[in-house]
Amino acid sequence: MKSVKYFLAAIVISFPLWWGLNSFSFTLEDYFAGTSFAYEDKILNASAQEAVLSQKLESAKPIKKGNIENLELGARAAISIHLNKETNSEKSLFEKQGDVILPIASLTKLMTAYVVLENYSLDEIVSISKDAIDQDEEFGQLKAGENIKVSELLYPLLMESSNDAAYALAEVIGVESFVDLMNMEAKNMGLKNTHFVNPTGLNEENATATKYLNYSTVKDLSRMTELLLKNPLIWDILSQTDYYLYTDGVFHHKLENTNELLKTEENWGKRIIGGKTGWTPEAKGCLIIVLKDPNNGGYLINVVLSSDDRFLEMTKLINWVEESYRW
Repeated sequence: MKSVKYFLAAIVISFPLWWGLNSFSFTLEDYFAGTSFAYEDKILNASAQEAVLSQKLESAKPIKKGNIENLELGARAAISIHLNKETNSEKSLFEKQGDVILPIASLTKLMTAYVVLENYSLDEIVSISKDAIDQDEEFGQLKAGENIKVSELLYPLLMESSNDAAYALAEVIGVESFVDLMNMEAKNMGLKNTHFVNPTGLNEENATATKYLNYSTVKDLSRMTELLLKNPLIWDILSQTDYYLYTDGVFHHKLENTNELLKTEENWGKRIIGGKTGWTPEAKGCLIIVLKDPNNGGYLINVVLSSDDRFLEMTKLINWVEESYRW
């Protein structure tokens, strides 16, 4: 009987000790588990913060370097815009007189091509009129009475900057109606300082900067170019240094692109997607060049207006941008 009592007493006495030891064990496990989780959380948080920081740095590129000399250009206006393909954002890298309204000469033909592609069938036949042939120009080699497809006329329009081709394409629906469409598209694109009076870019009689001239700003032109990048045919044509034009299966003539920078020996030359030239006595030299950025993560849109040497100044602009930023 005593042994039973001693046994029960032992159980009673040992129970608190057993409970305490187990509680202590649970507490240690919880402590170490909590410490482990906290440590892992810190690691995860640090990794997440590092990833976010890295992403922010990437999205901030290109980043301008310190102690960079300002770029001096003789052109009245110029701009360089970087378009980031991943973030779908844009960043101004250089700007001179971005909102100054200036004549744009044959840069007009980018909008001419856009209106054609939005409203015409590429297989539509265009009859070349005498009025089209009478347009002032040195290129195109079109002849009155010829019947040429829209798709074929786009090449002399964009590569040779043919005024004959521009006027002939506009005549399909009437020149006045065509110009109305050009201005409607400019409005739709948000080009607040852009206006067209003809599809060629030629100056009208007694022209001034805002009357009887096609005019724009480098900001508006960079915006228009950005939107036109969505149309690959335009840039496929603008990237050609030369092209053998056939009409109805018969050789017509060899086209030479007016954009001399397609043959440049600059290290960025092979990254050029395309560009458009323009020149009149009033507008002077005008040029748009689009190229892939050094990391192929986006595009550089570069515009120069009213320049005495558009190719030299465009080269200076692109070189300065590429050397002045971290990519």
